[in-house]
Amino acid sequence: MANELKELIIGEIVAKYQNTNNCLVAGYQGIKATEFDQLRKDMQRKKIGLQIVKNSLAVIAFKKIGMTGVVDMLKGPSLIVASESDPVLMAKEAIEWSKKIPSFSLRGGLVDRSLVSVGEIKELAKLPSLPVLHTQIAVGIGAPIVGVVNAFGAVMRSLATVMNAVKEQKEKSGG
Repeated sequence: MANELKELIIGEIVAKYQNTNNCLVAGYQGIKATEFDQLRKDMQRKKIGLQIVKNSLAVIAFKKIGMTGVVDMLKGPSLIVASESDPVLMAKEAIEWSKKIPSFSLRGGLVDRSLVSVGEIKELAKLPSLPVLHTQIAVGIGAPIVGVVNAFGAVMRSLATVMNAVKEQKEKSGG
């Protein structure tokens, strides 16, 4: 491969991943073309990037951008799975596809620029996705407020009932 072409590919990898906080490295040796096509389409639909890389060039690129932890994972045919929006969804999808296609083997990766093992990716995949977590937080914050509002409402209803009873009592007694 010509040096200019190598430098161009390294530059492309650097540009693509220098602002990426979440990426996983997987092996793909033995994946059939039809399986890989399904994998790529599914990941693309969920806004998760998938790129086959030449290890020697990817090593240089990842060293340039300070992702040295990824370098040790680049052994044998490698592909990079990347997502900026939701690392939990990325992990869930990668784990799911590794179950469907045994040749798709996770090696590890980075989540929020921190090195993670395959075991940690599996644990991450068990968490709810970010939108679900946001909903749970909003409900958790709102629950005490709803309780206070309901308590005030109950007090107001009780007060109205007492006031109505006093009014009826006065009307009966002619006052």
